[in-house]
Amino acid sequence: MEQMDIMLVDDSPEVAELTRIALETKKLADRMTWFSDAEEAADFMFANTGFAERKDVHPRLILLDLHLPLMSGHDLLKIIKSNAVTAHIPVLMFSSSDDQRDILLSYQLGANGYLMKSSDPREFIGSVADAGVYWVNRNKTVR
Repeated sequence: MEQMDIMLVDDSPEVAELTRIALETKKLADRMTWFSDAEEAADFMFANTGFAERKDVHPRLILLDLHLPLMSGHDLLKIIKSNAVTAHIPVLMFSSSDDQRDILLSYQLGANGYLMKSSDPREFIGSVADAGVYWVNRNKTVR
């Protein structure tokens, strides 16, 4: 697997495609890697099963869906933020939930932001494109 700047963890192929389109508008789409479940994303992050041979490459940004099958986004967030090697990686929770308990727990677990998935495709594309530009091109991260 090659260097990536943005890791998307979302079980919806439609969301993945809209995210790719959004990032394409800012010339960031080729720097996105999509994982459809939290387990595979965790395996990648920590070079577990199937990824044991990969180099130590971490994303500059993780867009993490809240509601995933098997392992939730909150569970993966907790793992990422409790590990000294990955704790510095910005994680934006990426959800259609506006439940204040979901938002509060996300921040308590260390999320760097909470991005709402709009049901309007244009608004969705605009907010994802803006987030990608900020977190990849403007934000300074630990490398």
